[in-house]
Amino acid sequence: MCTPKNLEDSAHPSNPRPSETPSSYEEGLIMNLTSKKLGALVATALLSIVGVGAISAPARAADCPYAVADQSDNDHPKDTIRLISPVLTDDNSIHRYDFESQFTVDCDWFGVGMRFNQVYVPFGLRTSLTYHAANAAGAPLANTVVTLRANKGYSNSNAAVRVNGIKARPAPANASDGANVTATTDVNGNVTFVISSPDDCTAYGGKLPDAPLHLDSDTPNDKNADPTTDCYSQFLPSITGEKTDAADFIELHYFNSSALTYNATEASLSLLAPTLDGTNAISGNGVVQTYSPLASKQIIAFQATKENGSYARNQPVSVRINLANSGANAKISAGIVGNSALGSATTLSNVDSTKTTQDQLVLTGTTDAFGVVTFTLNNSDLNGEAQPATRTSPVPVSGGTFANVFAELTGVTTMGNAVEFHYYKPSLPITVSATAAGKKISVTIKNATGKSFQVTVTGLKKVTVKPTKATQVYTYTVTKGSKTVTVSADGRTLTKKFIIK
Repeated sequence: MCTPKNLEDSAHPSNPRPSETPSSYEEGLIMNLTSKKLGALVATALLSIVGVGAISAPARAADCPYAVADQSDNDHPKDTIRLISPVLTDDNSIHRYDFESQFTVDCDWFGVGMRFNQVYVPFGLRTSLTYHAANAAGAPLANTVVTLRANKGYSNSNAAVRVNGIKARPAPANASDGANVTATTDVNGNVTFVISSPDDCTAYGGKLPDAPLHLDSDTPNDKNADPTTDCYSQFLPSITGEKTDAADFIELHYFNSSALTYNATEASLSLLAPTLDGTNAISGNGVVQTYSPLASKQIIAFQATKENGSYARNQPVSVRINLANSGANAKISAGIVGNSALGSATTLSNVDSTKTTQDQLVLTGTTDAFGVVTFTLNNSDLNGEAQPATRTSPVPVSGGTFANVFAELTGVTTMGNAVEFHYYKPSLPITVSATAAGKKISVTIKNATGKSFQVTVTGLKKVTVKPTKATQVYTYTVTKGSKTVTVSADGRTLTKKFIIK
């Protein structure tokens, strides 16, 4: 196991590592892989192997080689940061249940719910990592800064990758990281970081290994307990901190891709981000429809896979926006994420609204190491549809404000659905307040035109009011003494007490 060089100098060695081995890889063995037994991952008795259910159990300091001051301080994370593109499984990556257990249950280093996956990527290709951030209740964290800790401290990461154009140095043997790169989540709580392959695996003492036999084969570093036999980078997203985030560790292990042939004749396209399902979208007739607020910025990720289930990597791809003859009319600017030099920025282009029989905008790019193309879709309309009653309410038959998008591989038969975004103007929140001045009590109701409220004031008869304008004020004359004002609607009640002199 490869632990920090100066283990005794730190109470936070957050990446001890067991061992595995590489071998040759044949493209197409992506699906139907045989999962190895978890026990093969463990090189020492230091790491306790437990089931996934044990991850949420209280920390047990007795199984940690370091002092744990407070066994519960990581039990209730403030947020979750999950990788949603690409989607990693026990078959297409190495899911480290052992690390998850030790890091959260035994040693209390990271928030309960942390996940750890190691994954193989072909040398020379980019990888776009899209994360979804949510609070403890599961609500998306929009417009929130997320920091990606690249080549995380203690990990011995030796691949000099670039993250959004910023070079990550090899991980030092302490808590420092190779690079900390920030980005802001979109309206759905999603954020993307573009990882560029290192130019040379030997620059910082590593080696480009041969391709693995399977995508869940042991990594060279884990097999040999020696990072000089491997070429990898470890990443951890962060919002509030290690103990208060339930975040997904991702470790990219580069392999010699010279034997791979990047070609495809047919591909299927699936939407990875945003996450749409029966609770927030309507599907039918080859189109998936969903609602978005006006002026929203969204990360969109499509993944292309071949007939055998393998990734359609390094393929020219076109993203068509506001499709010809579709009636799409939303004002959109869009761009492939990281389409500038070294992936440092995203250059946007605008739709041409004068086009009706042609696509209004076509973006061109290349699928990444997972067959994924990721782009940003920004709306700038000032007027839109009425806010729907639910996320699955039928879209307007006419008069809607919407954009539609479809991605396809150049020269490749591409099967998949177009996605249609209907933009609405969010309703202003209803607010109710009460104030007192002299012998008058005023109740102010905002943004509730036509809605009924029951108003009760001590000493006065209960009344029902129905505002006729955006801001409506109702004033009541009262006598001296203690007065209670109650305003109720839809099961919600405002209660306020005043002393009238």
